[in-house]
Amino acid sequence: MKLKNKFIIVVPVFNNKDLIVSCLDSIINQTYDDLGLIIRDDMSTDGTGDIIETYLRDKGGDIIFIRNKKKLYPVGNTYESVIEYVEDPESIIGVVDGDDRLVSNDAVKKIMEVYETQGKWMVWSQHQNTDGSRGQSMSLPPDSVIYNNRNYWSTSHFRTSKAGLFFKIKKDDIIDPFVPESYYTFSGDAAFLFPFCEMCGNDKSFFLNETFSSFGPIITE
Repeated sequence: MKLKNKFIIVVPVFNNKDLIVSCLDSIINQTYDDLGLIIRDDMSTDGTGDIIETYLRDKGGDIIFIRNKKKLYPVGNTYESVIEYVEDPESIIGVVDGDDRLVSNDAVKKIMEVYETQGKWMVWSQHQNTDGSRGQSMSLPPDSVIYNNRNYWSTSHFRTSKAGLFFKIKKDDIIDPFVPESYYTFSGDAAFLFPFCEMCGNDKSFFLNETFSSFGPIITE
């Protein structure tokens, strides 16, 4: 089965039993109609997979749930989900980790408006930290910086891009050189996003300066 939706959200999950329902609720409640969902449980040991299966019993729509038999780590979960289950390179891929959630029901709708009106390949928004503070997302630096070094970090959650960018990544380039036959065990975001920034530059990327996602539970006084 491959998803053909215009917008597809990938949810990499590992031991998120206390947060996964709020994560999935925030996706299911999006106002954008043509939405697919891929959930990938990376060998959780706390019952997260069972919670997801129970949650999905009364849910319709285009949803794929995979329980990994081998550890893939965040970069592998996202990459294999897109390569294996997304058909159209023009589909937009969004990533929401299992311990995060979208804080606006219009997040996908607003991001799709950017793709449809401005012809971008990658769009990201701002996020909220667990203490309620604003995240570190921002616009890209000048192209001269992007193409000459990687001493910057601009693209964080809610991050989205065309599936075609994933199709241009070679699997060998995201395999950890220090761990045999394994994807990078950490820094998975950077493994994708730096090459994506270089492929897009400022011309094909856009920072939508609105807060659409939150890391974990919000801590309030």
